Amino acid sequence: MTKNSLIVLGLVMVIGIAAALFMVVSHHQAITANQTASSTPNLTGKAIFTDGEHGFTITYPETYRTDYTFTSFYHLPANWRENALPEGTGTPIISIIGERAQSDHSYPRYFDAEIRIGASNDPKELARCETAATAQAEVALPDAVFGGATWKVFSFQDAAMMQYVQGVSYRTLRNGTCIALEQIKTGSSYRDDPVSKADIPQAKLDASYTALEATLKSFTFVR
Repeated sequence: MTKNSLIVLGLVMVIGIAAALFMVVSHHQAITANQTASSTPNLTGKAIFTDGEHGFTITYPETYRTDYTFTSFYHLPANWRENALPEGTGTPIISIIGERAQSDHSYPRYFDAEIRIGASNDPKELARCETAATAQAEVALPDAVFGGATWKVFSFQDAAMMQYVQGVSYRTLRNGTCIALEQIKTGSSYRDDPVSKADIPQAKLDASYTALEATLKSFTFVR
């Protein structure tokens, strides 16, 4: 084999090794990029609320409304949580409103589906934070674990005068504070008005309440 042939052969080998290394590195980078992308939550169309005092975040659709005070309805007072003690004290932190409607002549006369987050360090409220308010017909459900906490879970409902409230209350003790995270719907069941194009189908109302669960489960303690 001539000297020139050896040189050509050497160059071919070097090029082959370099190409193989490039393919291995590129494949590794692609895997790493895919792994990083899959571990990063998709926040497109989402908003994030952060509470520094109690150390949590919650993510919700940008189309939802928010309020930092709670609105009072017939069966849903503006207390820091549903079924709070009349003499108890607490702080409404945020309501995240998925659906709110009101009408004088169409169905429903009013409807509200929202997440409410409140907190209390009132000793009386702390003592009953993780127990069912049986006097208000709360029913204990299995514990839930998410967002860095174990939650005591309670269902509640009430109805009278063609109006109702229904929901689930998640409560946990954190740094000497009772945190209440509640998924609630309340509205009017009055149906004597003539059928109207402005009526909202019951299925749509129910779906707006069910959709709140994704927001609720995005709640995370960050410290």
